[in-house]
Amino acid sequence: MIQYKEYKCPYKLMLITQLYNANIDSYLEFIKKCAKGGITSLQLREKDASSEFLFEFGCRLKSILAPFNIPLIVNDDVELAYRLDADGVHLGHTDDNPEKARKLLGSSKIIGLSIESLDELEKINDLDIEVTYVAASAVFTTQTKSNIKTLWGIDGLKKIVALSKYPVVAVGGINHKNIAQVIKTGLSGVAVISAIHEASDPREEVRQLRNIIKGA
Repeated sequence: MIQYKEYKCPYKLMLITQLYNANIDSYLEFIKKCAKGGITSLQLREKDASSEFLFEFGCRLKSILAPFNIPLIVNDDVELAYRLDADGVHLGHTDDNPEKARKLLGSSKIIGLSIESLDELEKINDLDIEVTYVAASAVFTTQTKSNIKTLWGIDGLKKIVALSKYPVVAVGGINHKNIAQVIKTGLSGVAVISAIHEASDPREEVRQLRNIIKGA
């Protein structure tokens, strides 16, 4: 196995950004609360933002996350991850290929890959390079992703866990009502957007999710 930079299980509870039109300073305070609550990684995913904005935003996120030793993972953009010296990159099947990412970023970085079919999982298992985790997308219905190809559900997650040679992360519609059931499939972590962004107290929501994960 590759020896990527060690973190406290970076995919246990991953928060995915959802800035929209929020005030930047207010949103960074939100991220700080989530860091204090116990997220184990942050994925920078802002599909409509410019590369210049994402670089500046990413730099500010890194400065917040560093004291907590929380890795920053960039969605889609390998070049941006390289420029930021981010801790890793998360790629979908239409993004840059993982071989390019590993070559550019090096062996110490996290590489996560989304899967929307068992065929995609099989191809990842057969890659000549090793990745850090695979993300099953989407597990349940969600308003934060359009054009969903597959809704895995609990039974689908169990199949992925059984077949994957890499740790599995669940994404899509995960909240405090279903997270225990999701974790019990044997996967390694979850990625969350709405459940934390919509919480009145994000720090407490993160803490509760961590406790449920621990007890599942």
